Amino acid sequence: MNWPTGEAALVTGAASGIGFGVAHALVAAGAKVALVDIDEARLAGAEQSLRDAGGTVLALPFDISETDRWESMADRAEEALGPISILCNVAGVNGGTTVDRTPLQVWRWVHGVNVDAQFASVAAFLPRFKSRGGRSHILNTSSISGLIPMAGVAAYTSSKFASVGLSMALREELAGTDVGVSLLVPGAVATPINFNAGAAEAKLLGREMDAAVAEKNSALLLQGADLGRVGEQAVRLGWDQLTKVQQWMCEQVLGIEPAGEDEKPRSRSPFPC
Repeated sequence: MNWPTGEAALVTGAASGIGFGVAHALVAAGAKVALVDIDEARLAGAEQSLRDAGGTVLALPFDISETDRWESMADRAEEALGPISILCNVAGVNGGTTVDRTPLQVWRWVHGVNVDAQFASVAAFLPRFKSRGGRSHILNTSSISGLIPMAGVAAYTSSKFASVGLSMALREELAGTDVGVSLLVPGAVATPINFNAGAAEAKLLGREMDAAVAEKNSALLLQGADLGRVGEQAVRLGWDQLTKVQQWMCEQVLGIEPAGEDEKPRSRSPFPC
């Protein structure tokens, strides 16, 4: 039997976008999947679609930024599907603009979904993975904006850099164990993140969404990569991709020049790699 056939997984952001693509790919690989998303109506549609495709899935509506509820969420998922061995943190939001024009409320919301929820979900599941033993895996989702800073979306960019750091630290801490860690770093993907996040931010601030701007931003993303293909690649190739990100960070961001055999790396930066 090929892993992850027969395993149970939990995917956040599973109602649409990359999260749905990852869930679909896991179902196709023979895994049972707990589908987590804040959008209850859209999540119900995703659940039905995956069931129609022959999957064993369960919709669990949940605001992942409610970090103190992650233990109970883990309990609910495992009561229904059995021990979870694959955690896929895919959900994310975009919000705010430049640093001086981003309300602290929006900053905290973006970081709450993009980083705090990843930490809280790992804190809930990792002790279970360790105590049960056997192979398990954590997939976190960052962004190309977590490697190359983008002006005008300070909250999003900083949260995605934090996701990269969290995942790298976690991988180092779990080296030599049966718990794998990988990082999905998408560029432009055809997802509704800009429109959905625009609506959520407007609700958070108690104002009307600028539909024209949201639709314009969404139209740009819709020209990006197919979300289904991204999901397939995350499941098929993503189990051991973090090292490539770390190597790129060392060479391109921190200024560690490639060294020849038996040579020490030559740093152009004061930061250690």
